[in-house]
Amino acid sequence: MNTFLRRALLTAGGIALSAAVLGGTAAAGFATTMAQDFAPLPAHAAATAAIRPAAPDRIQVAILLGRSGTVATDAMGPYGVFAASDRFDVRTVAASRAPVALSGGLTTVPDATFDDYASGRLPRPDLVVVPAIADPSGAGEAELRTFIETAHDAGARVMGVCAGARVLVETPVLHGKRATSFWSDIDGMTSAHPETTWVRGQRWVEDGDVLTTAGVSSGIAASLHVVQQRAGTAEAVRIADEVHYPHWAPDGATDIPVSTVSLGDYPYVLGATLPWGQPRYGLGLTPGVDEIDVAAAAELYGGAAFTAHVVPVAEREEVVTRHGMTLLATPVGDAGRLDRLVIPGTTSPAPLADAAPGVPVFLPAAASGSGNASFDPILADIARTDGRHVAETAAKYIEYPLPALPRQDGTPVRVTVIAITSLILAIAAGIVPALLSRIRRRRGMRPQAR
Repeated sequence: MNTFLRRALLTAGGIALSAAVLGGTAAAGFATTMAQDFAPLPAHAAATAAIRPAAPDRIQVAILLGRSGTVATDAMGPYGVFAASDRFDVRTVAASRAPVALSGGLTTVPDATFDDYASGRLPRPDLVVVPAIADPSGAGEAELRTFIETAHDAGARVMGVCAGARVLVETPVLHGKRATSFWSDIDGMTSAHPETTWVRGQRWVEDGDVLTTAGVSSGIAASLHVVQQRAGTAEAVRIADEVHYPHWAPDGATDIPVSTVSLGDYPYVLGATLPWGQPRYGLGLTPGVDEIDVAAAAELYGGAAFTAHVVPVAEREEVVTRHGMTLLATPVGDAGRLDRLVIPGTTSPAPLADAAPGVPVFLPAAASGSGNASFDPILADIARTDGRHVAETAAKYIEYPLPALPRQDGTPVRVTVIAITSLILAIAAGIVPALLSRIRRRRGMRPQAR
């Protein structure tokens, strides 16, 4: 074979082999991340508990949960805002009462089913909140999409949070509407769904009876806006004073920075595809904990910065949050090795810390000062442990206004070491074809024995 052609083929083969190693590593890592992120705990007695009767004098809100998994903050953010007002009757709704996964390793038990509405056991919803779900167009979510369409046709307002717009485009709800979504989805949405006018750089977009929001945390701000519309400015301000979502004001602008994918997003990509060796963070759930506090910790550590494998733990297997959401957890004594215990929504580590002696404890609420006690202290903690750029990228990917971060800057040692090791292995794999070819040639050049 021509020497030049042989070398070209060996080079191409080496490059292909290197790319296959890197691609395989990334694919395996991402699959591991998704498995950790959306892994519901097994059912408990709560799954068969009687449904809570509706309060007929309140605005009925149905927050949908997918069989395939739901982004935690997309669901728990609006839940925490609406349920904080006695003008709203809020419940989570899914295809069945079986536990469903939320991102960041959380598990919740739905309050009601789609059939509870179809049968008349619950009155039709006035507002349907559609979070991002893992498989928006899949056959397993057909009941959810039908519920949205039926409720909308019956007069319900629909609120799509973040990539919940991916669910809505599988129904006629957004046809002829202006809408927004998570920033990295908008180009694809514009190409695939020209029947909708897609808008960038807005915290939320309202068009008639449909409201859609930008990424993840934007659902909190948009929910405050809906509270203001339906329950009045004073009620919205009261809840906003508890939530402390940055820059929200009753008459505030909805403009936000227009984000694009850039090379600077590498912490997100590396974190999502290189999960091995993550520290195990016990996410301590206490009775009456605020939903947004829990979502922020799970989302940031486990689903945006990917700095830890989050394991929800509690004294018991079931925890009821501040406004009645049921979360499942592993008893802290049965959770195995924990590298850290993060307990949101409290300034006291007891009694969970007592059940995990020797495990370092972080209390976001105790570190928050007078500002936001949900997201800000978690982002500051990520900056201290893994670096400011990791925290900044995580904030970008949940579209949260970046808070002041600490001057002390951590280093993402784990991800850096794994990334360098993977690259070395890929390069080594790429050299193999040329090395084998050289060995064969040398053997062929040896003098024949007489």
